[in-house]
Amino acid sequence: MTEKLMESLQQARNFIQAGNFTEADKILSPLKKESPLSPDIAKLWCALAMRTGQVAEILPYAAKIYAHSQGDFQKAYWAQLMGTASFLALDLATALDNFTGAINHLIALAKSGKAPAKRKQTEEQTGAENLFVSGKAEQLLWTTCAELASQGIPAFPFAGTLLGIVRNGHLLDFDKDLDIAVWMESWEACCNALEKMGWCKVPTGITYSNYRDYVHSETGMTLDLCGLQYRNEQQITGGFSLPDHPAEYQRVSVFPRFDLVQRSTAYGNVWFPQPPEKILAAFYGDWRTPNPHWDTVISALNLERFTLLVRCYAYHRLIKCWLAGNLAKAWRYAHQIALKDPDDVAILRSRQWLERTLSRLGQDIPSWPGNRPQRRVYTRMVADLFHEGHVNFLREARALGTHLTVCVVPDERVLENKGKLPVMTQAERAAVVSACKYVDVVITDSPVNTTPEFMAQYGFAIYTFACASEEERTEKYKLCTTLPPDMIKELVYTPGISTSDLVTRILNGAGSTD
Repeated sequence: MTEKLMESLQQARNFIQAGNFTEADKILSPLKKESPLSPDIAKLWCALAMRTGQVAEILPYAAKIYAHSQGDFQKAYWAQLMGTASFLALDLATALDNFTGAINHLIALAKSGKAPAKRKQTEEQTGAENLFVSGKAEQLLWTTCAELASQGIPAFPFAGTLLGIVRNGHLLDFDKDLDIAVWMESWEACCNALEKMGWCKVPTGITYSNYRDYVHSETGMTLDLCGLQYRNEQQITGGFSLPDHPAEYQRVSVFPRFDLVQRSTAYGNVWFPQPPEKILAAFYGDWRTPNPHWDTVISALNLERFTLLVRCYAYHRLIKCWLAGNLAKAWRYAHQIALKDPDDVAILRSRQWLERTLSRLGQDIPSWPGNRPQRRVYTRMVADLFHEGHVNFLREARALGTHLTVCVVPDERVLENKGKLPVMTQAERAAVVSACKYVDVVITDSPVNTTPEFMAQYGFAIYTFACASEEERTEKYKLCTTLPPDMIKELVYTPGISTSDLVTRILNGAGSTD
């Protein structure tokens, strides 16, 4: 490739990334005519065509490049591109044929002892602020939902966004977008309101009647809007709907009926599903077991069928990861597809050859949570002036099961019980307990009396506590009198240290050299 051609292609690439498709086309179209079989020109021209609605022209062009390509990696790349073009044109049968061809080339590459080199992340990918960790994503979620609610539009957190809020008390750190849902009766009003609020519609290639992508004009945050409707008195459906297309072209997810209630936030009242656990159990099954590699589009347990549409999404994502050299992620996609269709020979072979390649490269074969029910442990504690006794208790509590949830008691409750406020505020105490490695989740509000209904609602199997005195033991058992004995576990209190002891030491000048 000449230096002049490299400069032209880089300029075209910059125009495409900036959304200036007209200027990109002025560069690429003449180059395509001059060198119709150049893979470098073809890749950029196809990328432009994908964004400008020229999908029909991609397939014959990519087929010519495929025919002249050498080596399984290049063949796989162009077969994937042909599959993507057919997918976007809604020729799903042809798309699947091309995707299967790409997989066969990648398997042949693996058999030859080769693997695609892993692509490096760009500086923008590695250095950008994580809006989910910083809390800005959650702020944007609640301001958006509150504004929609003020306009009479009942939009609410959904899918991975709902999972993070319910399970972790905040959005998932590894999430990539916000998910909200709305009843189809409010669909158009919701879409119009979002655009007025600074959310820009993103072309998705396939236009579904109940699903839409948006990007926020200021933050760059993406949002998935999902439309739901009642199928009957017991069921609600969502997914990807393509009216006037057959059943294999649909992705239907089914939920048990749930209600919406208003919830107060710092940004205004919002709508929230009640109980949210119904949605999460439908999507994920054991939603309490973290699995950052789960792809809801493919793996949702409430899919009515693993249709041709869903299979095309799954194959596309598997091949994309494999071509990018992300073999572990490719394996996870192969595994998810195999869980849905254990008879898919191409996928079973893919998983096998990915495992062999990972082993040959000295990389670990990924693990996948077994979606087994957890033995979840629950406790309440003050945790003031966090000390060794607290650590011992939490270690033993965590050992009772597979997951530990701690409610850090509110200041008002401590005052009511002990006649004085704790030294540390509830927020300070919760922050310290959250940092303890034995604790999975910290909550700051729960019923004073621990009942079977509360335990069942959150999937807790064990309620545990430790007692410093007989008086404390009597009081703690009074607060769980309705629990069966096998749900209660009293742990040994660590002698010789307590918050009161620490306060006394401080008052007596502990640490002073005088």
